[in-house]
Amino acid sequence: MEAIDHPVSRYALDVIAGDVAAGPLVRMACERHLLDLETGADRGLVFDTEAADMVIRFAKVLRHTTGPMAGAELALQPWQVFRHGSVFGWKHAETGLRRFRSTYHQVAKKNGKTTDTAVPMLFTQLFDGEGAPQGYCAATTRDQAGLLFNEIKRMIRASPALSSLLDVYKTQIQSPRTNGYIAALSRDGNSADGINPHFAARDEVHRWTDRELADVVTNSMIARAQPIDWAITTAGADRASLCGEIRTYAERVLRGDVRDDGFFAFVAEPPEDADPSDPATWAMANPNLGVAFTEADFRRIHDEAQAIRGKMPNFRRLHLNLWTEGAQSWIGRDVWDRGLATAPVDPEALYGRKAWVGIDLRRTTDLTSIVVAVPVEGVIYLLSYAFIAEGPKGFVARAQSENRDYVAWRDDGWLEVHRGGVIDEDQVIERMKWLRARFDLQEVAYDRWGMKHVAAELDKLRFPLLEFGQGYASMSPATKRFERAVIQNRLRHGGNPLLAWAVGNVVLDQDAAENVKPNKKKATGRIDPAVAAIMAVGRAEVGEEKRKARDVVVI
Repeated sequence: MEAIDHPVSRYALDVIAGDVAAGPLVRMACERHLLDLETGADRGLVFDTEAADMVIRFAKVLRHTTGPMAGAELALQPWQVFRHGSVFGWKHAETGLRRFRSTYHQVAKKNGKTTDTAVPMLFTQLFDGEGAPQGYCAATTRDQAGLLFNEIKRMIRASPALSSLLDVYKTQIQSPRTNGYIAALSRDGNSADGINPHFAARDEVHRWTDRELADVVTNSMIARAQPIDWAITTAGADRASLCGEIRTYAERVLRGDVRDDGFFAFVAEPPEDADPSDPATWAMANPNLGVAFTEADFRRIHDEAQAIRGKMPNFRRLHLNLWTEGAQSWIGRDVWDRGLATAPVDPEALYGRKAWVGIDLRRTTDLTSIVVAVPVEGVIYLLSYAFIAEGPKGFVARAQSENRDYVAWRDDGWLEVHRGGVIDEDQVIERMKWLRARFDLQEVAYDRWGMKHVAAELDKLRFPLLEFGQGYASMSPATKRFERAVIQNRLRHGGNPLLAWAVGNVVLDQDAAENVKPNKKKATGRIDPAVAAIMAVGRAEVGEEKRKARDVVVI
């Protein structure tokens, strides 16, 4: 087969012709491939179609292990054929060794880049003719490194052919035929001293915060004849980082500013100014759109990001594969204000109903907040009570230094001021007793920080207390329930300006698994009422779901 007729080249031609949606850097990668077919021989480069075919065919030995495609063969999509075929097909004509030693693959989340990394990892372990090849799944944390390592183990177990060639153990995958092995490697786990990688998959490089592990991995490859550094990632939030440097270098190579024949890059970014609502933009960042997930699924994620302003930066980074900088607020005021009812919320009309309470108690600098969530026929009414200590210089001085609206909120009854430098905890307890006299309290969720005395007293009074951690495990489900209620316009907050201000100040942290939680240090102002509201709404939603489940009658 002529190189120009190979599937790698056909993908490149389709991109250049506009038949495949691709961002500018993918177009440049395709142009580079096609240009090198014409001029690469002048630099001693050749495209070996048989070598490219070999790795592409090998992929079919692997099986998907999760989701609806579990058990199906791993058939590479054209964009994956281009990447794998390019890396394994391009060679130095004189030595027959691979051209590319360093590779960078930046693609949006959920496009299978971690899964398809199993292809080169296993191929190099079995068919490279390398003596005692070492393969590493490397990441900054043990858990992240384990994601790829455990996926590879599942693939081996699912494939009779691979199971006959490889032995799977807890911490290693051994290859008796080549005397090699695959292992997980992390900054917080086992030592990287003495490694000699033939293939290293560096996962989620945008999370790598120091150079030590990266340098150890790449520098340890020097003794190998044709090693591969396979760096995979989604766009990050800081271009002044190790990953940002690689991304910048990739662009310079693809643009031709730097000639580096040993570096391959596939960066699936749409243009920075692309319309985030345009499906063509989605396809540029998500080459597996329509394969790994549907456009309808993607549109749902997009619509949520449009409704919740704080979600848009993460949508752009994780799902449009665009680098973002800086913290972004969470819920826009225009979206929040949809929760204004046509008439003010009348607390007395809610008396006697089941209610869930969230408490965020701060004795000195922050606000202390109590939020009551009262579900009524799918709608949740919020009653927010906020308390502040007047401070050492008096309340007016504090308002002038922090937020002049404090004075108006006090005068309008939205904010209760306690004399002295700390919150009067006895008054907080009295407010809780007042609430219990008017509502059927189901749970009182509280952050234990600063709540020792109040929690002890409420416990003596037999309040239904629930300690509510502020980490991802507790806060993420509650925060997502709160978001969903806002998006669906199921919250009624009565136009409480202090609560609206607090919600507008929230900035979310997000981990690798897309768990979220408010970050008080990044917030643009006090967020305690918002945190209390998240706890109250989260527990109210759980309580209502349990009630509905009990009410189901099986016929």
